Amino acid sequence: LYTAARGMGAYLNGESLPLIRPPVLTTPTSLAQCSMVAEHGSARCAKIMKSRLDSFARLLLDKEHGGACLQNLRITGAAAPDLALVAKGVAEMYWECGPHAWDFAAGVVLVLESGGAVFDGAGWWGSNVPQKDRVPRPLNIWNRKIVAVRHVPDLPDRPGSGREIQKQLVADLLETVEDIEYAPDGSH
Repeated sequence: LYTAARGMGAYLNGESLPLIRPPVLTTPTSLAQCSMVAEHGSARCAKIMKSRLDSFARLLLDKEHGGACLQNLRITGAAAPDLALVAKGVAEMYWECGPHAWDFAAGVVLVLESGGAVFDGAGWWGSNVPQKDRVPRPLNIWNRKIVAVRHVPDLPDRPGSGREIQKQLVADLLETVEDIEYAPDGSH
């Protein structure tokens, strides 16, 4: 049973998350060192499916062919369990466009309370967002676009480096994926 409360930590069957800890829990410095969980979403129109599949392809392609060479990609079936895997430390990242706040809100608490970070998941691939403005933005829970990254230990003698690495991994991911348009929750 996963449990979490703001300011109280995150747990699995009473054991503090992430379950995997240093030295086994390493500090990834590129997407090629990351496993990611994602979902294909419920929208099946051709435009959305093409954007999503193109984004997955760019994430998985090797660097010689313009990809990020993501270590692996898992699709498990639901946002909250995906985020629990990130909080647990068995996946480095989660990205999805299209889930509703009620699909991922509990998982967000697990990730944050386990030392992870959560951001807006609107991708920049092919966008007109100026390079100087391409920094991970805070999560807007109603926006239906989310990216999460697990706890990343600080590098030796570099306090705060774990948080900086989290932001860089998210920026690298968002440079690789497209912004898939969904109406925000509460807009209809």
